[in-house]
Amino acid sequence: MKRWLSTMLLVCVSTPVAAQSTLYADALGNGWQNWSWATVNLASTGPVHAGQFAIAMEPDNFQGLYFASPGVARNFGDYAGLRLWVHGGSAGGQVLHLVFQLGQTTVYSRPLNQIVTGGALAAGQWREAFQPFTGAGAPTGTFDGVILQDQSGVNQAAIHVDDVVLEAGGGPPPGAVQVSVDLGGTRRAIDPNIYGVNFGSDAQHADLRYPTRRSGGNSTTRYNWQFDVHNTANDYFYQNIPDGSGQGLPNDSTMNAFVVATKAQGGEPLLTIPTIGWVPKDSRQKLWGFSQALYGAQTLDECRFYAPNPPNWCSADSGNGLCVNGPFCQGGRIVGNDPQDTSKPAPVSYAVAWVNHLRARHGPAAQGGVRYYSLDNEPMLWNSTHRDVHPQAPTYDEVWTRGRDRALAIKAVEPDAKIFGPVTWGWCDYWTSAADAALGNCFEGPDRSAHGGLPFVEWYLQRVCAETGPGGVRAVDYLDLHYYPQGANIDGLDNDVASGEQPDVQARRLRSLRELHDANYTSESWIGQTAYPNPNLLRRARAAIDARCPGTKLALTEYKWGPDNGVTGALAQAELLAIFGREGVDYATRWVAPVDGSLAEHAFRMYLDYDGAHTRVLGDSVPASSSDAAMLGAYAVDQVGGPLRVLLFNRSPSVRGVELALAGLSAQRWSGWRLSGSGYAQVADNQPAAGATLALTLPGYSATLLVIARDAIAPNIFANGFE
Repeated sequence: MKRWLSTMLLVCVSTPVAAQSTLYADALGNGWQNWSWATVNLASTGPVHAGQFAIAMEPDNFQGLYFASPGVARNFGDYAGLRLWVHGGSAGGQVLHLVFQLGQTTVYSRPLNQIVTGGALAAGQWREAFQPFTGAGAPTGTFDGVILQDQSGVNQAAIHVDDVVLEAGGGPPPGAVQVSVDLGGTRRAIDPNIYGVNFGSDAQHADLRYPTRRSGGNSTTRYNWQFDVHNTANDYFYQNIPDGSGQGLPNDSTMNAFVVATKAQGGEPLLTIPTIGWVPKDSRQKLWGFSQALYGAQTLDECRFYAPNPPNWCSADSGNGLCVNGPFCQGGRIVGNDPQDTSKPAPVSYAVAWVNHLRARHGPAAQGGVRYYSLDNEPMLWNSTHRDVHPQAPTYDEVWTRGRDRALAIKAVEPDAKIFGPVTWGWCDYWTSAADAALGNCFEGPDRSAHGGLPFVEWYLQRVCAETGPGGVRAVDYLDLHYYPQGANIDGLDNDVASGEQPDVQARRLRSLRELHDANYTSESWIGQTAYPNPNLLRRARAAIDARCPGTKLALTEYKWGPDNGVTGALAQAELLAIFGREGVDYATRWVAPVDGSLAEHAFRMYLDYDGAHTRVLGDSVPASSSDAAMLGAYAVDQVGGPLRVLLFNRSPSVRGVELALAGLSAQRWSGWRLSGSGYAQVADNQPAAGATLALTLPGYSATLLVIARDAIAPNIFANGFE
């Protein structure tokens, strides 16, 4: 027994695996000291890559930023490499070396621009740098200090440094990931409408030319098209708010302006038709649903929301509907309020009148008018989002009949209209109704049981095919779902980079993409603890369509997977667009359009304008495989008569080698573009594709688009337009 224990100890000592060591992230990491002989500020507040602070450094006269761990010699072989983020300040192009030190001895030195994404520091940009500790030319032995040292010998502009980490790893490097494309496999045409967004500025739309834009969300459930007024619902004190200038109504409403601006750039608008039965009153006056004067004191009002310095335009009478006491107070909520404080009835005829107006204003759907209409927004949440006018929990029958009646009436006016429904809000109402959820179970209940035990979405599809209009016209053309990842800090609506880009969060976010297409993946959120722990959303929905109403198209009109300027938030967005193409989604609009200039916007650019000439990633999705599918995703899009496009997603924080098999692809030349934490850039231009494989090195957390020309004379892969 003693001999066995001794042997085990020897084995453990001879094959150490070091944990990640943070040199700097808002402050120096444990065990690291500042030995710099340069002007540095370890708590600079701008620019910052992540968190609250970064390091500002003046790289002058061979001075250096020095991270020292005195008395602790570290082995290069115990780590995967050193990763850091560097900002070029106002100038860019600074000349520095990355130096590893052991006591007074330099053990390794390399020009920083050789390991920076893009090849040099850039003015006004954060760029990632990674020095691997494996492979040819990698450092060996031990070190106790890391230095960024000026090599110019003159005064250079300040740089900024953040998130300096020795990454866990060690041992032999992983082999290159093998990627192959099967041009003879099953093909699926990609619909360009998967690259859409909700809203987005007109300037952004003019830049990227989104193929479709949705006007959706809670505020569109109650929209008065004649007076150009929306209701903010539970999002903001249930208020009627006038839109636009109020001039030239209804022709010059903000909604008509949205249609015009979208179509001006070649896009198609998706408008939300109220089905709840109420819209704002015919007035451009600010009104609210829960008056404190009428219904009693409430826990918050619009002015207290801005305390201690409320603006002069706030309305102290406008409450949140959560009561303190009084005759209207029940269970902590105002009940029995009058919906007509803010709203008027909106029957089927109201929706028909609006579609008639849109047809007169913009032309018939088949001749450039409005084609796409959504049946309200997330109706299974009306009893919470719009409870001032609809306090009752909606049922299967209510959501279906309200939508059906308006949809068939719309198609009688506009036969070429395409209708989206039921517009679910998430995982719960895929399975059952708000009426069941109000009883404490959002997956089962008496309402579901009364409808044959069918999940709500399957029952809804069944009705679409069973209850058609004259001539067999279907009320609904697109099964419309919403879906967001769940779990701490990966909620897609959270735009906080500091909390949303922690290492464990990054890994969970990228794994959670499997909720859309992997039946064997158990959600790591609360969903995984329910009766339906394996979402497999897109394939599940496709199977439901095939079983209950074949021919219905599939839409995902709200989704979001992370912060706009988070590296994994952007990487997830880029891979989502590839997933939608592979899985046969027919229409998708992100909630909402990414922030201008953000990494997530660059994710869309990779598909809509990858070369700066508005060339798009379109064609047929064909099978692509990766030998390490967990960490490197591979997708292929073949354009008949055009190039083959291969999309590679490195979900690992570490550099990965890739070998793309070229056999059978007739590859002649290739170009490449890449999205990473440092932004979006072209990385290769019309390079020869010689040999049986194309060998690539992909930075950690990156998306790479390869455009492969397959003719003896390379085709024009930079053609303008909407391919």
